[in-house]
Amino acid sequence: MFHVLKTSLISLCVGFLTEIVNGWLSSQFLSKFFEDNLITILIALLAINAATMGIVLTKIRDMIDKTGGAEFFRKTRAQMLSSVKEQIGLIVLATSLLAIKSGAAVAVIPNMSFLINSVITGIFVYGLIILYDTAKSVLIIVDYEC
Repeated sequence: MFHVLKTSLISLCVGFLTEIVNGWLSSQFLSKFFEDNLITILIALLAINAATMGIVLTKIRDMIDKTGGAEFFRKTRAQMLSSVKEQIGLIVLATSLLAIKSGAAVAVIPNMSFLINSVITGIFVYGLIILYDTAKSVLIIVDYEC
């Protein structure tokens, strides 16, 4: 749970800082880009991570069959399942925020669009962090020596 909270805070900070820069530059690029593509990107990241996890789990299964020690990988399996749940949560949250953002009520609340854009950017960053963690797991498995 600590890792999820830490990743969430990092992602939200990056999203907030990115939106400040976008405001300073008077740019609408990220906002429009995420409106058009964020859900597709998050689903693609989920698919990439799921395929990568399948490869990693196959390699772990081979190592367990050769050397035993299935108990050493229980935590790894739990983390992978948690990662999939996080990604599904990101997709649901992004869909909800994008729907709220397009509503008329958001326009009348000062700075609400800025806040929602910051969170949406944070969701994208969170998805990239999950991708990075999955890539690290591949490297750990490749470097593993029985």
